[in-house]
Amino acid sequence: MIRNLSYRTFLLHMVLISGGLPVPGFAQQESLKRLIRDGDRVVFLGATFLERMQDANYLETELTSRIPQRGVTFRNLGWSGDTVGGIARAVFGTPEQGFVRLTKDLSGTRPTVVVLCYGGNEAHAGPAGLPEFESKTGKLLENLEKLTSRIVFLAPSSQEQRPAPLPSPATYNNHLKTYVQSLRRIAGERGHVFLGIDPIASLAREDLGLEKSTPALTENGLHYGDRGYWALAPGIAAALDGPLPAWSVTLDVKEQKKVVLGVTVTTKKLAPDHVAFSAVSSRLPRPRPPRIFDGPPIAAPQTRTLKVVGLQSGSYKLMIDGKVAQVTTAGKLASGLSLSGNWEQAQVAQLRKLIVAKNKLYFHRYRPQNETYLFLFRKREQGNNAVEIPQFDPLVEAAEKKIALLAQPKLHLFELVRQK
Repeated sequence: MIRNLSYRTFLLHMVLISGGLPVPGFAQQESLKRLIRDGDRVVFLGATFLERMQDANYLETELTSRIPQRGVTFRNLGWSGDTVGGIARAVFGTPEQGFVRLTKDLSGTRPTVVVLCYGGNEAHAGPAGLPEFESKTGKLLENLEKLTSRIVFLAPSSQEQRPAPLPSPATYNNHLKTYVQSLRRIAGERGHVFLGIDPIASLAREDLGLEKSTPALTENGLHYGDRGYWALAPGIAAALDGPLPAWSVTLDVKEQKKVVLGVTVTTKKLAPDHVAFSAVSSRLPRPRPPRIFDGPPIAAPQTRTLKVVGLQSGSYKLMIDGKVAQVTTAGKLASGLSLSGNWEQAQVAQLRKLIVAKNKLYFHRYRPQNETYLFLFRKREQGNNAVEIPQFDPLVEAAEKKIALLAQPKLHLFELVRQK
């Protein structure tokens, strides 16, 4: 059965997952189940949207932080300007050779889950190009379905209206709707998952806290910037891996009890004027929103809540790992104090940096800059160096081992001390 995920009825799930920040694009027809299983190889296959995603890679960071102990790895086969027929991958060859290259690269990754994102380039042809697009999509699926039964259609996004002299995208966006409807139908007929995500739409932009007129998600109306990729990541991750509980710690000083969600807590002291405990999160928080210079900032989601009841009235200093995080009151703690998760952000930033580096290694593995000399019509000159390309494999694997270790949440020490 298809899981057809659009926007409205999934909104409450996204509010929970993102800690109050709705993420556009999803509604469930049936209960969400995890698509990603232990030991999976998740492959992203598509055009510019997916290739450029590697530059900041918020999505892979989001997914990796969810599954640090499950042995899941990722490969990005996005290729700018590509179509479902693999035309950009032809290099100096024919379109047919481009499709052969696409299928060869894909089978070489040994995928168990494929996230497919095509249709954005093809939509420029309008309704006249739809039959060819559907035919080539079917041909690609015949190859994909020999490799895995778990295929996810990620719908291409509309273009964003930007100030003059850039033209209106209205005609293109109308054409794109037809292609997205076709993808939805094909996914349903073949029993695959369809994710219809379009944060360019005004409703989704408002839910992200963005002004309708602010060109905040793309750089030029067409290509997503860091802000757009950051905003999309948690919703796509939730659709692939299911919703996650929020992080919360509730401590009762009088009853000497604790209730926790999304975190393991060991209490060291529960006194009316002094509380101390250690905590290990079940997953790392989202990365901080990217800093940008056009448009309003996006507030970081508040996904950590600390509640302590039974304290003496007065002012309290919250210490995390020996450093002052904030000063608050017993009343605010009793109501529930929102925490930003900053104590884990250095680890998250390091994780994302390592993921970006790993993807660059793999990029050079399957798309070497001098492949004309290594594999194509000039290989008589330097083809002997082609033996070096597989030497990227152990480098990628070593980076993945580091990523798996770094994605493990660490223990942190919390202390509340009443101010005299």
